[in-house]
Amino acid sequence: MKTWRWIDTGVRRPAENMALNRALLEARQAGEAPSTLRFLRFTPSALVGRHGDPARELDLAYCREQGIALQRRITGGGAIYMDQNVLGWELYLDKAEAGVPEMAAISKRICGAAARAVSALGVQAEFRPPTDIVVGGRKISGTGGAIDGSALVYQGTLLIDFDVARMLRALGVADEKMHAGARAAIVNLRQLVPALPSPAALRGAFIGAFGAEFGAEVEMGELNAAERARYEAALAEMDGADWIGSCEPATSS
Repeated sequence: MKTWRWIDTGVRRPAENMALNRALLEARQAGEAPSTLRFLRFTPSALVGRHGDPARELDLAYCREQGIALQRRITGGGAIYMDQNVLGWELYLDKAEAGVPEMAAISKRICGAAARAVSALGVQAEFRPPTDIVVGGRKISGTGGAIDGSALVYQGTLLIDFDVARMLRALGVADEKMHAGARAAIVNLRQLVPALPSPAALRGAFIGAFGAEFGAEVEMGELNAAERARYEAALAEMDGADWIGSCEPATSS
């Protein structure tokens, strides 16, 4: 049986989490690190995609007022809001380990396993194509992935006790009907179980589900020297206004 690593990098500023994204992906691509399941959380953060425009996608005045930090992801997509009430999970794999070549099939396999992880916490979750995990038709997890050379990164969330109204305000959505619609479409784990599972139980559900799906022994580990060096280099670039303000044409993706 192959061996994967799991790590929990805790609650971090968005610049630190983005720098770790880059470091872990680059290290997996270079063969410097094993396949990894990472757990992460954010301080209050508004994140635009790699080619996004913060001024168009966020309410910058609200974010400043609320102490919500801005950051740019290394992957594409629209703006999102994250904080410590959302558990993030990420897989860094050799793309051959996915067993299927197309991203839609990769998403189906990984999200199926993630849905089984959520179900192990005491709810009935299922995969809703293309990339959501739902309970009773309401979204409890959003996901997405990207391939970089021979490496695959796949990222997902688990909504623990998420403030939907705060998210929408940060994203510049003021329409109350849209707020009501979003509240009806999204569900938190806290709403579904009598008591929230411990952090260890949350991690254990995903470790078990991904290990079973991919035939891997998933063991606790830590960042190695190569990853730490890549992290420091990435943080030096990304922890500042130049990175956040950069906006490349979407065609470059």
